[in-house]
Amino acid sequence: MRKGVVFIVLLGFNFLFIYGINYANEVMFKNDFMIYLTEHDENPVEEENKENPVQVEEKTSFNGESIEAVGKKIERLLKKTYLEEMGEYMSRASIRKSVNPYLVGGIILESTNCRRDCSIILKQCNNVSGMKGDPGCFGGTYKKYNSLEDGINDLVNDLSKRYETSESQVPNKMFKSYGKNATWAFKVSKFMEELKKGK
Repeated sequence: MRKGVVFIVLLGFNFLFIYGINYANEVMFKNDFMIYLTEHDENPVEEENKENPVQVEEKTSFNGESIEAVGKKIERLLKKTYLEEMGEYMSRASIRKSVNPYLVGGIILESTNCRRDCSIILKQCNNVSGMKGDPGCFGGTYKKYNSLEDGINDLVNDLSKRYETSESQVPNKMFKSYGKNATWAFKVSKFMEELKKGK
C-alpha cells in the first residue's frame, strides 16, 4: 500500500515537472526569449557581416609609391642572386600588411648575405631572415619553408604583429626587442637606404 502511494506521488511530481518545463518553453518561444546553457556570443553585427562581408580596401602603395615601383627598386638589388624576381612579391606582401617593404628587404639582405653569396639556409630551406622553428632546416633550429614566398610571408607576418606602426618599424628602435644588436640595425638601415634609391 505504501509503495503504491509513493509511486503515485512520484508520478504526480514527474507530471508536474514535465508540464512545467513544457509551459516554460512555450512562454519563452512566444516571447522570443532564450536561455543558453552553453556560452553563446550573440552578436547581430557579426552575423550580418558574415552574410554581407565588408570589403576591406587593399593597400596598393607605400608613402606614395606603388607596389610595382617599390618592387622594381628592391628587384634591382636582387638581380643575379637567389632572390631574383622576388622584389615585387616582397613589396606586395609587405604593403598589404602595413609593413615597410624596405625594412623587409633590408632584413632579408642582412640575414642572407645575398649581396655576395646567399646563405645555405636560404638556398636549401627558403629561410629569408633567420626565423627559428619547426620543421628545422637540416634538423637544426632554423625553420624550413616549402617556398621563398612562405619564408617572406612568415617574416612579414612576424613584423606586422610585433611592430604595428611605421614609427616602430625602424631598425634603431627595434633591434633590442628583435634580439639583435646595434651593428645589425646599422647594416639593415644601410640596405634600406640602398633599396629606396634602387641602387
